[in-house]
Amino acid sequence: MIYINDIPSFREPEEEELIPDDRLERIEVIDNVISQDLGRIEAGDVISLQCLFSPQNYARLRALWLSREKVQYTDEEGVIWQNLTMKFLRIKKHRGYPGYKFVTIELWRC
Repeated sequence: MIYINDIPSFREPEEEELIPDDRLERIEVIDNVISQDLGRIEAGDVISLQCLFSPQNYARLRALWLSREKVQYTDEEGVIWQNLTMKFLRIKKHRGYPGYKFVTIELWRC
């Protein structure tokens, strides 16, 4: 189970990943390749997860998303991530649990 603020998921995420913001890029120049390394920027990390929420918790989560309020995320290991911007990517109904929503969320550090 995970928490966004005090809103618990119904069960553990189906998928959860951290997408690091690593500012290493390749700049191509005629007859040469130059790498430019601007370092890893933790503030640009993105947490992506897919999780099931009860109807009541989905409504609370949706209200947070629509208000663009900063959120706190607590993962299954108890690690707390603060001051995140939440973005809903997909919302699906769940056949086995009427009214429950399977939500794909991105949490941006900023």
